[in-house]
Amino acid sequence: MNVVIQCFQRGFHNDILEEFLRYNAPVSTHGVVDLNDVYNEKLKQLIQVTLCMKEEYLSNCSGTKVTARLFELSNEQVKLLNRLADGESVWIAEPLYVGAKQLFDISRKLDQMAADPMAASNDKQIIKGDLEQEKYMEKCVRTVHTSFKLCLNDRNPNTHENKKWGVYMFTNLELRIYKLLHNRDMVRNLVKVMESRTSELPTPEQALGTKHRAQLVTYYYYMAEYYGCHEANFDRGFEFARKAWLASRADAGTQENMICLLLVPFAILARKRYPDLHIFKTEYPAVAQIYAPAIECLRNGDLWTFAEWIESHEPLLLRQNLYVPIAMIRELVLLKLIKIVCKHSGSGSIVSLRYIAAGLVKSETKTGVKTVSEERLDSTECVLANLISKGYIKGYLSHSNRALVVSKTNAFPRLTTTD
Repeated sequence: MNVVIQCFQRGFHNDILEEFLRYNAPVSTHGVVDLNDVYNEKLKQLIQVTLCMKEEYLSNCSGTKVTARLFELSNEQVKLLNRLADGESVWIAEPLYVGAKQLFDISRKLDQMAADPMAASNDKQIIKGDLEQEKYMEKCVRTVHTSFKLCLNDRNPNTHENKKWGVYMFTNLELRIYKLLHNRDMVRNLVKVMESRTSELPTPEQALGTKHRAQLVTYYYYMAEYYGCHEANFDRGFEFARKAWLASRADAGTQENMICLLLVPFAILARKRYPDLHIFKTEYPAVAQIYAPAIECLRNGDLWTFAEWIESHEPLLLRQNLYVPIAMIRELVLLKLIKIVCKHSGSGSIVSLRYIAAGLVKSETKTGVKTVSEERLDSTECVLANLISKGYIKGYLSHSNRALVVSKTNAFPRLTTTD
């Protein structure tokens, strides 16, 4: 009996089954499938659809080109796997993920082709999903979400056989799709669902462990991005980014750089810590090239350079959802500037507001001022009041004397250290 059929009849998966499900794997490597041996109608349909996928790929596709027909067949394959998975144990989760992941890959290629004016003009059929103007990825995620729900809602009382062990793989795939679709609302909904079911699920470490280490790192990365970039919860964002960094391979290259892009600003905002620049430039030169100027601004209180740095990196920061977290670091640059101004004022614990305001203007514009307007003094008072309320400065404002009175001991509690 064919090995593929045996997998479904006996409830196990292996490399042969996974290779059979892939549209670009040769049919000959799996032996002859005798459909007369298949009594399960859904399984028979799955085999037929998969063979049609392989034929479509060989006839009309290539490594860079796929067709709408291949998408429809792949979508049908995952739907059939979903039907077969209902009632099966955890073994089905990985074959199901293989089908879902290749559906994602096909959808992404088709949407990329649709975005190419040359491809669109050559094949009008390709730029239409099941609804006109609907992206293939939008149709894909509906099918993938069914797979996610099958795993999440499995009621198998045997916890070791429960499909809940596969839920994190589909969570990662959905989050990746929503990120490509720029759909933050669906990201939030998915994370909220996972949070509400935490007590019923194995931990990510238990479910993914060493066998699926890449999936574990991906899950941590998406959680770090969600909490830090979407919810401004930098403590949780930092913890997940740190876990992703620790779990990633030492030579992970691009993956590790992506994690560090999150880890550095989250560490600054959550722990008031930044990396040693010498080590940083040696270990992660690509990320250090991006962040080194900002870290220097944290050390010298240069508001003008920090603003220029944000402007020059705006496309990257927006693309990585980091613009808001990075903008919030400006407050720490500002704090460093005020600390420097107070240190050099020569007036002890009572510092003239005009002196501080002049320092702010010079740092922001790179030009000095002879006089400071009342409006500027008022805005400087607001800035200082905010920093005092957050505990960054120990002291108080004397409005009548237009002065900042700082504590004679530890006026600026230590916040930022090297790590």
